[in-house]
Amino acid sequence: MAKEILKPRPRIGVSRYTIFPLVTDDTEPGKATYGEAKHVPGTVEIALTDSANTENFDADNIAYETESYVDNMGHDITNADIPPEIENMMRGLDAVDNGVEISQDSFAKEPYFGVAWEILKSNGAVRFVRYYRGKYALASPVGAKTKASSGAPEKQTAQAHFAASYRECDGKLMYYLDSDNLPESCDIEKVRENWYKDLNWYPSTEAV
Repeated sequence: MAKEILKPRPRIGVSRYTIFPLVTDDTEPGKATYGEAKHVPGTVEIALTDSANTENFDADNIAYETESYVDNMGHDITNADIPPEIENMMRGLDAVDNGVEISQDSFAKEPYFGVAWEILKSNGAVRFVRYYRGKYALASPVGAKTKASSGAPEKQTAQAHFAASYRECDGKLMYYLDSDNLPESCDIEKVRENWYKDLNWYPSTEAV
């Protein structure tokens, strides 16, 4: 008997955005490794930039074959701010007295990262998301507006773009799962315990 599809629930929140430096991604022995995870607090929004398209190949005066594809894989993250430590990591720079210094030689050094986060759904369930490989592009968060003389000040945020690509060792792009649809051998506590430590972990890796 086919498994019943759960009632779809809208997404109402996002948190725990975490980046993982990609250390190795080799076709031999077909495994990727990551460095120490770093949590980036203050997530306001994660907006996917993926654009799904189809294209027809015409022959015999008809659409003979249709191909689907996705452009601009990745996402834009809006954050309360991007701290200097995180900006240096995303750009592949060394901190200068705990600050960020950008020079003529600073570009084209951006390293690859994996990334993970979680989404709150309206029924209280959590969707866990991860991308295995990508690079960041960002403008330094140094622009601002004057503080209003009265009323609440306008909150100004920072943005970065994560351009996703397939992992070289196994061709994987991303993976997600919902806490209300986990394998019987796992629960949300076990997922949370491992999701932000190991991008190669799956619920079937170990039993509860």
